[in-house]
Order: sequence, then structure tokens, then C-alpha cells
Amino acid sequence: MPQKPLFICSRSTHESPVERLEGRKGPKNRPLMLLAADHDIVLEWENLPSGMTDPLLVLTIGSEFTFNGSDRIYVRTGDSDTRLAELEVLFADPYQQLTFALPIQVGEGGALRLRLEVEGQSDLWLFAPDQEASDGLEVHLPLIVDRAGETPDIVSSLSSLGSLQTFSWKEGCVLDALKAISDAGLSEQAGVAIRQHLDYFGFSSGDLVYENPRNVRMVNQLGSIETTLPFARVAEIDPKHPWVNLTLDFWKTLIGTDGSVQEDEMISCEGAYTVAYPMVLIAKERDEPEWYDVAETLLINTYRRLVRDDGVYLRHYPDGRRTFRNWARGLCWLLLGHVQTLRVLPTEPAKLLEQLEALAQFAAESQRSDGLWACFVDDEKSLPDTSASVGIAAAFAIGVREGLLPEEYRDRAVACRNSASEYINPLGFLSGCSQSNKGGEELQRSNYRVTLPYASGLYGLLEVSLLT
Repeated sequence: MPQKPLFICSRSTHESPVERLEGRKGPKNRPLMLLAADHDIVLEWENLPSGMTDPLLVLTIGSEFTFNGSDRIYVRTGDSDTRLAELEVLFADPYQQLTFALPIQVGEGGALRLRLEVEGQSDLWLFAPDQEASDGLEVHLPLIVDRAGETPDIVSSLSSLGSLQTFSWKEGCVLDALKAISDAGLSEQAGVAIRQHLDYFGFSSGDLVYENPRNVRMVNQLGSIETTLPFARVAEIDPKHPWVNLTLDFWKTLIGTDGSVQEDEMISCEGAYTVAYPMVLIAKERDEPEWYDVAETLLINTYRRLVRDDGVYLRHYPDGRRTFRNWARGLCWLLLGHVQTLRVLPTEPAKLLEQLEALAQFAAESQRSDGLWACFVDDEKSLPDTSASVGIAAAFAIGVREGLLPEEYRDRAVACRNSASEYINPLGFLSGCSQSNKGGEELQRSNYRVTLPYASGLYGLLEVSLLT
């Protein structure tokens, strides 16, 4: 089903004191508005359908903010002190959706005036009304959507600039889904959206311009191995593109003493997906087979250092520390890294097949009765993380499709998809995701859940992998 009508804010009263951004940049310098204890925001609509009884207010974070404890946003009627809705914000990433169910009925004429207030010490930077927004960017603006009626499908929500993420593993997850959707013939727009996304970051010019996860402007620079997943798609379009050369040069600087691409001798699960997978695609497209061996070495060393008798860890540091034991998204990256790399490699190394089998069995044993996975897979008190769940399930589905895993894993992937579909919000994006791990393990173990487009990308990859 296509997206529902979006009713964009007609007018706003807000301030944007740029000095409080402390040098950070909003995406492409798009207009932002500040919501803080000393800065309220007033939003007005004139175009709502009269009689709408189930309106949902949607705001989108435009810039990461420094966490200063719990912040609570209140939505009030603009002409009184009546509180309509509230939401706690513990940590925020760019493009994170904040949703508020409004217990009101829109009156005759379709006018509505709302006031936003926040209780807390943080500065929340939201995307502001912007008449220049187009090609899906409108979904980031203050808007109202009707919760009533059918939920839009994720294919539609992904296939525009509305699914943009920071240029990192998050954007890579969206691009992987768009490629799978396009290849499956489910949406011509998905292929168009891939180029729209890449051009947003400067693909056609040859320069790479983006804001890193801390909202610092980067030009032709890569700051982390987590930034290199999007280059899988770039290599398929133009293997000799300057971005690909930039990536290869970056990886060369990070090859450690054990032959793995890693940062300061720290190895992480993310690299299995964000490095090994794009690396073998680049090797294939450029006919540079020496990179196959580097990718295989990375997967072997990642498994050796992170898979232990007491579980799977996200990171292993040179001083011996291991962190985030049995974190579901770490397991997701390991599984996706293995299946995606194995399907591209010209041969199937026995060691990698053995590792994949062990990881899949571990994941299967910890799958919940509802088909999802807890945020920490061995913690029964931990809420499910939909993003990790659909990522693990996508790896299962791809593994079965490619003959790498037995058929029983497809049934597990279907069970996950069926449960996860209940978390798709009225804009067609997957909710129920655990937050970025920049907030630390304590935040991951909390009940705090968010909506970010990368999770919809993982869901889209799962959906297509089950169809094909």
C-alpha cells in the first residue's frame, strides 16, 4: 500500500540559535529548529481533514544532541494549557522519528495549533518546516498523519529520500534493501532512490560530503569502519568511482598485525558486515581477488576473538576487554556479514561455513516464542529489538536462499517477519528498535525504543529475501 497523505505544518514559531549547535551541522544545512527548556515551538496547520479523529504528530530529529539525562517533550494545545501528549527522549540520532498520538478531533476548517515544550537540560534539534523539501524529504518535516486505515508498506517508505540515514552502516542498510527491492522487480522507484541517496552525498560530483554520526561535516574522509557499508552499492554502479578508491585506501591504513581491517587493534562485529561484505563486492567488480583473502581473514579473526564459550561479544580491545555480550545487533552483524560475504565469494571456505552454522544455531536457540529476539538474547527481561530481529531473520532467509543454511531457518525468518510487521508505524517505518549503542550498554538494557529508517531497511531486506 502506498504512503498515507502527509499533512505538513503550515506555519511555525521557533528559533534556531546556531551557536548552540557548537559547530555541528544539520544534514545538508537543512533548516532546523531548537526545542529546549528556554525555547518552545508553536506549530500550526490549516489543511487537516475536518473530522480526523486519530491524528498522529510526527517530529524528526535533525541533529544528535548531547545527552544530559532524561528529557520529556510535552505537546499542548496552542491556545490553552491542555496537555495532549508527552514523550520521553533519552538519546537521539538524526532522522529518528518522534511520534505523539493526539486525543483530539480536528474541527471544521482543518485548523490546528500546537505548542511543544521540553522538560530537561538537552537541546533537541528538529527538522523545521521547509518549502524546498521534496523527493520524500517532506517526511522529516513536522507533520500529522491519520493513524486510521491500512498501514503503508515498507517498500514505499524506503523508496525515496524519506528513508535517508547518516552516511554509515545505517545508510548502508537502507541501500542494501533498495538494491534487493529493485533486483526483485518490486519497485522501479527503488532503483531511482539508490541514485537519489548517493547523489545526496555527492556521488555525481565525485566528492563525498556528509555529516558523521556526531554531526560534524566530512569531505572525502572516512572516520570509521562503520562508514564503509554503503560502498557495496557504489562499486556495483561504478567500480572505479573515487569513493571506491577512497574506501580501499582507508582499509589499507587499518590492516592490523593479524591481517584484519580494524581500528586500533580493536575488532568488532560491525566489521563483518560493514567491511567484509563491501570488500568482496569491490573485489569482484574491480577484479582484484587479493581482497577476497583480506575479507575472509577478517571474518575468521572476528569470530575467533568475539565468539566465546559464554556468548557472542560486540567488541574486543587490545587490553583484553570484551563488551556488549550477547547483544542482538552484534549477532545480526556477524550473521549478515557471513551470508552476504559467502554469497559473493567465488568459493565457499569451509571455515566460514562452519562459523555461519554455529552462529545460526546460537541465534536459533535464543529466538523468542513470538519469533523476535531480545535486545540481549540471553536476557528474558530484555524487550525485543525489532531491528536486530529482522536483521538476524534476513540473514537466515538469505542463507537458505543461497543454500548456506537448511530450510528450517526460513521458517524462523517467517515467524520473525510476521511479528515484526506489527511494529510498522503509520508512516510505513519499523518501530521498536533499540537505540544507537553510543548511549552505552545501560541504555541498551533499558526499555527505551525508537524508530529509525535503517531498521526498515533490514525489514525490507528480510521481506525480499523471503520472496526470492
